[in-house]
Amino acid sequence: MNVLTILKVNMKYLFILFVFIAFAGCTPKLSPDSNWTGRRWVLTEMKGVPVQLSGGRRDAYINFEAVEKKFTGNGGCNQVSGNYSLDKKNIRFGEVISTKMSCPDIEFENTFLSTLNSIDHYEQRGNDLLLKRKKEVLLRFTVR
Repeated sequence: MNVLTILKVNMKYLFILFVFIAFAGCTPKLSPDSNWTGRRWVLTEMKGVPVQLSGGRRDAYINFEAVEKKFTGNGGCNQVSGNYSLDKKNIRFGEVISTKMSCPDIEFENTFLSTLNSIDHYEQRGNDLLLKRKKEVLLRFTVR
């Protein structure tokens, strides 16, 4: 083997080693909402008042899709969906779209959705997700 061939082989291994070290040192930071996906977050409290749960499909809830920053769920009557953005402890919900069925509890749903639009902070405590406006907890969700 001549010197040039040896240098090429060594450079190849050095490059592979460099790439391995670069990627091994770069562990991706998980987004704070990464553990929200695949869980059903049921609304258990709104504006300090416990929400009566039926245990059925009409309970208000949210399912998060953290990678796409989208959510789907039920407002207590209608199916809802939308986008959200997250930055540290700040969260904002974009325009919420919903089906338009008429229900006896439509006022509850309207309050829930308008409150969701006013949220700007969050805090996760175990299986509870607290959605806040400034420091005031407006919505409490619990994993069910």
